[in-house]
Amino acid sequence: MANLKTNFLGYELKNPVGVSSCDFGGEAANAKRVIDQGIGWITSKTVHHIDGPHHWPRPFFYSLKEFGPELKDAWVCSQMFHNMPYEQWMNDEGPKIVKLCKDNGVLFIGSVCGIGDEPSNWAELCRDMESIGADVIELDTGGPHATFGAIAAHADVGAPLAMDPVKAYNVGKASAEAVKIPVIFKCTPQCVNQAALSLAVQKSGCSGITANNALYGTWIDHETGTFYGGPYAVGGLMGRPWQIFSLAKLLETTATIKDYPVCGVGGIFTWDDCVRYLMAGAHITGLCSAVYSRGVGVLKDCIDGMSAFMDRKGYKSIENFRGCVVDQFGYVRDWPKENWMSPKTPILPHFENENCTKCGICQRVCPYGAITVDDEGAHVDPEICNGCGWCMGHCPAKNQVIKMYREETGEMVWDGRGIHKPWAKDLPDHAGV
Repeated sequence: MANLKTNFLGYELKNPVGVSSCDFGGEAANAKRVIDQGIGWITSKTVHHIDGPHHWPRPFFYSLKEFGPELKDAWVCSQMFHNMPYEQWMNDEGPKIVKLCKDNGVLFIGSVCGIGDEPSNWAELCRDMESIGADVIELDTGGPHATFGAIAAHADVGAPLAMDPVKAYNVGKASAEAVKIPVIFKCTPQCVNQAALSLAVQKSGCSGITANNALYGTWIDHETGTFYGGPYAVGGLMGRPWQIFSLAKLLETTATIKDYPVCGVGGIFTWDDCVRYLMAGAHITGLCSAVYSRGVGVLKDCIDGMSAFMDRKGYKSIENFRGCVVDQFGYVRDWPKENWMSPKTPILPHFENENCTKCGICQRVCPYGAITVDDEGAHVDPEICNGCGWCMGHCPAKNQVIKMYREETGEMVWDGRGIHKPWAKDLPDHAGV
């Protein structure tokens, strides 16, 4: 049976699955619900002294599910940092959660947010969190809309701090020097150059990074001609597709600083999403929106699913595949390609029409109108086709119908799994390396 144990910041965790900063780490009763699912770690809801993000309009979760199946897990959220008074949380709920974690072998990460990059604002919070027994401290500098909710005097909070390497360095240094336990820095996807920011965080003395927080957003109800929920930009949670962007931002860190400890979060809903983040170099993976959208049982599903995956693949430990794609990550400009893209594509879809159900989806979605479907199956017009592969990605047939081939050599270029072959490197005038 697969061994899901993993190491993070010197701690051995029973598995890499946890819950990132949200309501489920805000109070002990809620924390118990997710801890009972067998998670390896949990981050508290962010505690602070900021005036503004401690209160918000009710109701505050605006699910977009009714606007179409594509948005079933998306929502707009006006909830911000913890609403419980700081001293009350530190004296009451915080210690309860710490004890609950220790009793269940769960790593506890305490999340804090100071005001601006003044060192004393952060050092005090970190010392308080250390004093109640936190294992690790997370600096929540990546909050998507805390700056919108804070009073003007406290507006330099959240994402602005995580977009500036100098401010990130100052915050990280003050925090890391204030305590003896590990400190990690939470990134925002709004940061244009996460590689530079990650280097600044590492240089500051922080022990790792959380990548990534959410973006902000809003929604309009077309039937009423008004905003949906509230007339403001707040947290914009995009559901599972969010990880497409979050993974790219994560890899900016892991490809820049090899094996720097990373807590990977953002759009994780399933066990294979957890695997993806681990393959991208994360050491642990956290769910948030998924627990709200699908219930606490999604955590156990991820743990069990990852275990079954590892058994099926023959992986004995997480380290057998963690970071396996990091060295492949690069720039599209460096990938072999035609020096000049000829109007007639050298790459075409081949159809195994004995497997074709003649549903017509490939014909309907082809951007170039190059495919027709008749009683014999699907056919492509090579004079119109661009070799994009869109048809292959949309074919619903159980047995594979479409694969992409290089016409000149008869070589299969892509079957829809993994990386397509760098066929253009064989061309005498190809671009790239």
